[in-house]
This record gives sequence, structure tokens and C-alpha cells, in this order.
Amino acid sequence: MTDPTDPTDLIEPLEPLEPLEPTAPTAPAQPSSTPNGPSFPVLPKDVHDKLVQRLRYSVSGFVDSPRGAVEEADTLLTEVVTRLTDLLAERRATLRAAWHENDAAVSETEELRLAMRGYRNVLERLISI
Repeated sequence: MTDPTDPTDLIEPLEPLEPLEPTAPTAPAQPSSTPNGPSFPVLPKDVHDKLVQRLRYSVSGFVDSPRGAVEEADTLLTEVVTRLTDLLAERRATLRAAWHENDAAVSETEELRLAMRGYRNVLERLISI
């Protein structure tokens, strides 16, 4: 039975975090000169692991310091959004350079097909988030 005067009875316990399966190669891929290269990594494994560790630390620190834990989670989200934004901007520049710098009349269908594959790869990954 819960005590309505005890504020800790109103807090639902956090579910333990399950290990995340990496979705990226263990090492960052070098930017490919063509969009047909390997899928771009979302985050290198070492960066991914550090971010997961920081998230767990933040969540586990909530009981002792709720505000500090939320501030750390906010900082972490800002860092991840910045990293992803930078990565996507780089990937877009690579894809665009593969077809846009050439004169439209000169661009071969194969170059455009490879560019479309690259765009599809990025967009499918983003849409599935």
C-alpha cells in the first residue's frame, strides 16, 4: 500500500537499461568518394560506448541528485544531436558532390543511380528512428 504523504511512493522505479546493440561498424568508415561506399557509421563504437556509459551514470544518479541527472541527460542529448547533425551534413555534402558538381547533361545514369542508393540509405535509416 502506498502512503500518499510519502513523495517517493509517487516515483515509479526506472527500468534497467538493456545493452544496446551497435548498429555501426566498430571503426569509423572513411568518407567514400562515391555514394556506393559502405554505409556510414552512426557513431564509432568507442564513442557509442562512452555515451551509453554516460547515460547509465545519469540515470543511476537520479535518486541522489535528480536535477543533476536531468542536466547531464540534457547535456548528453545536446552532444548526440550535434554529432548526428554534423555527420548528416558531411554525408549530404559527399552525396551531393557525387552528382551535383557535374553538369546535369554530363551526369551519367550510373552516377545518379549510385547517388540515389546513397540518399536512400541515409533516408531509410533516419525515417526508421
